[in-house]
Amino acid sequence: MGSEDQTGSGAEQQDANGRSSRREQAARARELGERWVGQLQEMIDQAGRQAGPVLRDVAAKAAELAAVAAENAGPVAHKAASVTEHVGDRLAARSKDLAADLRRAAEAARAHAAQSTEPPAEGPGPDEGPKA
Repeated sequence: MGSEDQTGSGAEQQDANGRSSRREQAARARELGERWVGQLQEMIDQAGRQAGPVLRDVAAKAAELAAVAAENAGPVAHKAASVTEHVGDRLAARSKDLAADLRRAAEAARAHAAQSTEPPAEGPGPDEGPKA
């Protein structure tokens, strides 16, 4: 028991000399940490109180910008629709003309092919003589 008594009395001597024990250090660290967390929480709360009105102002400005964009988009959309209609009409007319040209060319090619494959209908050919 002599060694245990010396260890115990040594810790008491450290306390008596003004040195803190590990428990006191842990308690101080915990207290300091709690103070820091409290300060951080207060800063967060204060930022939340101050940010609320600012966020509402930002949201109001965003809503105003959206309204202006919507007002300006209407006439632009009408103009785009008008231009699209005009271009679409021209494209449709050109497509119809192109289709008609292609059909005429195809018909002419068929007619030409039919003429070149048909045998002559009149009289005997030059190799054929009168049959006796």
